[in-house]
This record gives sequence, C-alpha cells and structure tokens, in this order.
Amino acid sequence: MKQTKRQKLILEMIKVSGEVSSKELAEKFGVSTMTISRDLNELAKGGEIHLIYGGATYKEDSIVEKPMSIKELVNINEKKVIGKYCNNIITPGSSIFIETGTTTLAAAKEIFNIKNCTFYTNSLLVMNSLTNYDEINLHSVPGKYRDLSKGFLGIQASEYIQSFNFDYCLIGAEGISVTSGVTLLDNDDAFTKRAVMKQSKCKILVADSSKFGGNFNFLYKIGDVSDFDYIVTDNKLDKKTYQDIKEITEIVSAN
Repeated sequence: MKQTKRQKLILEMIKVSGEVSSKELAEKFGVSTMTISRDLNELAKGGEIHLIYGGATYKEDSIVEKPMSIKELVNINEKKVIGKYCNNIITPGSSIFIETGTTTLAAAKEIFNIKNCTFYTNSLLVMNSLTNYDEINLHSVPGKYRDLSKGFLGIQASEYIQSFNFDYCLIGAEGISVTSGVTLLDNDDAFTKRAVMKQSKCKILVADSSKFGGNFNFLYKIGDVSDFDYIVTDNKLDKKTYQDIKEITEIVSAN
C-alpha cells in the first residue's frame, strides 16, 4: 500500500475512534511501528491530529460519521471477541434481529451457526455475510437505504419491524454514557433501532470500549443504559465506567 493511501486511512481511523496506538496501526497495515510513527508525524503537520505517547488522537472536539469501510478497520479483534461472547447469551431456536453496524456485523459472523435460529436484519452487510452459509433462515427488512449505515432505515423499515416479536436484538451505538444514554449520529438510524428494541424481549448492546464515556454524547438517543438487558464490550473498558454500568444492568467484558 502506498504511503499516501495508508496515511489517508490512518486519518479516517483516528477520526472514527478518537484515538489509536502505533502498535495497533502497525498490525493492521503490516508495517513497522517506526513507519507508522513517520506517518503520524506527517499527519500531525497537517494540524488534524495530536501526537501522544505511543499513538495519536483526533484534534477536533466532534467526531463525524465515517463509512462502514473505515469503521470495519477499527478494533477488529475486539469486535470479534464481543461477537463470540453473544453465543453465551442467545439460545437455540430463537428469533434474532441484527441491526446495522460493524460490531453487530462481527457478531453475525460468530452466531450464525446457533441451531434453529431465525435471523432478521436491515443491514446489507449482515445480509451479504449470512447468505454465505447454507440453509440459513434469513429475513431482510425494507426501507430507505442509507449508504453510510449500509442499511435500510426509516418509517417503512420501522413499520415492517412492528409486525414481529423478536427473542433477541443486537444493537450497536456511536456513544454510550451512564448520564447521556446510548446515542447515534443519524436520526433515521436511531428511529429504526428504537423500533427494533421495542419489539425485542432481550436487548443486547454490543460495542467496543472506545464508544464509552462522556466525550461520546451524540444528538440522537436510542435509549438509556438501563434499557438493555446485556451490554457486551471488550476488556479494555475502564473500571469506573464498568462498575457504574454494572450497578444499572448486566455488563460483560469479553476476552
């Protein structure tokens, strides 16, 4: 990969996650940490990132929504571990709604072989992933297509969802805070997720630890932390946030 392309992807990843480590970037791009350090130094000259010990942070206060192709590059291993843990929650023979998002996509790839389950989704990426498996019982949701979400959202999707009752739903988020709740950057996305949650017996929030904290408080709220039966994250979540949420609902740090 050329240096200019790698630096462009690195900048997008920093914008999405807020902070990255040189080690993580080196592993993702298959280069040395010294090469990544040079890339970060070049990007810092442009004024969009701050260099910190072992990595970099995004300079702007707000984080804009980025394409799924970029989000998929962030915290890959953490998302896979989170997805695997969902096998410990979902029982065979269940109906499961999998919402849009890269962590929910990672979960879909891990839970597809739970016996006799019926899957529903509004995510084009989840649809494409699950159709790779033989004899999968899969239902898609209609609606207005949103490219940034790679999914079908809005009133039509929500009306369709209201005609079902799901045993489980897997929901992702952009920001999670005990005080501000679970939030997103898009209104249609939030509207559809609320509809899914309303029709689901067991609500599972899947999110890597970078999504937690007061700095990630976005405009559109889908619910409070207490609205979820399970919150599954990775083992990098700070202890205080973990304990604060544990007092409200079931939270799991998967590893």
